[in-house]
Amino acid sequence: MDYKEIAERMELDASLMRGCYLSVLVEDIYDERFWEVIIENVRPDLKDKIDFPNPSPKGTRGKDILKKFKSFVKENFIICIDSDCEYLYDDKVWYVADYIYHTVVYSKENFQCNHLSLNEVCRDLTLKNYDFKALLENISIKVSPLFYVWLYLRENNFRQFNDLINNEKFENVLSFDGTQFNDIGDENILCQSIEGRVNDTLQILKSRMDEGWYNSVFTHDIPQIKKRLTEQYSIHEEEILSFCYGHGVLEQFVSPFMVKLIEKLKILKTEEIRQTLSEASDEDIDNTISRIENIAQQDINTKLNDSFKYLVYSTADNKQMQKIKEKLADELNW
Repeated sequence: MDYKEIAERMELDASLMRGCYLSVLVEDIYDERFWEVIIENVRPDLKDKIDFPNPSPKGTRGKDILKKFKSFVKENFIICIDSDCEYLYDDKVWYVADYIYHTVVYSKENFQCNHLSLNEVCRDLTLKNYDFKALLENISIKVSPLFYVWLYLRENNFRQFNDLINNEKFENVLSFDGTQFNDIGDENILCQSIEGRVNDTLQILKSRMDEGWYNSVFTHDIPQIKKRLTEQYSIHEEEILSFCYGHGVLEQFVSPFMVKLIEKLKILKTEEIRQTLSEASDEDIDNTISRIENIAQQDINTKLNDSFKYLVYSTADNKQMQKIKEKLADELNW
């Protein structure tokens, strides 16, 4: 298959048939809006001028397909993908190149789970704040040993442990179901559940590794990995959750946790209203509470789907999002 010819045809279709200035290859149709919002934020003149062609006549995409077009990228024909954190353990990864953009964090879902994004969702649904930063940093620290081991195994290509430490394992470790979080204030119990699952997984790993090897990994290799991530990428232990399997973080932890949290925050807001409006009529109190309840009934998953926009539009410093935007600004300067 002549991928150069396909790339040229997609580029022509974008400009001549659709009147677009930029062609963007993404892994999945669900990634289009994420990258469109970021690009248009960097280049407002490209609004409604971005084409997302399907690079395969069979309707399939994914990294394997997009990689075949890496030699043909340029200012008006680019590739945007999830990093899957491959660049952290493979210094020859193909997508670290001009006119190819990656999420820096594991995937776009990690931006949906950023503490700033989640707090804005809470404010939208309950008019109340919640300290997501402290919670997610605590969980990051708990899950970080498993992440560092995952990175070590991939960096050294120890495939015999792929069945033990993989995306499914991160989903299981982070699963909100079965935890004892019943009310605000139970966060420590929640974090202890996650820590317990991490330790259980590491114990299984230790039993499958030679004990001397396992101890050496945690004594020598893991500290070196932590130091490299900090010095080279400014990735600290309390940020690790942003680099764990994004679908697992969003679907197994954040989404069900938010359902429970919104319910509790709505109750707190209702109690505040009753106290604030203590001298108002029962009708006014009931009407105000009814409005709060209606707001909180919005679909949480729909809100989470767009929560990344808070980071795109916000002036708050998110270094990963900023890195993406800076690369786009530097290279799409035409």
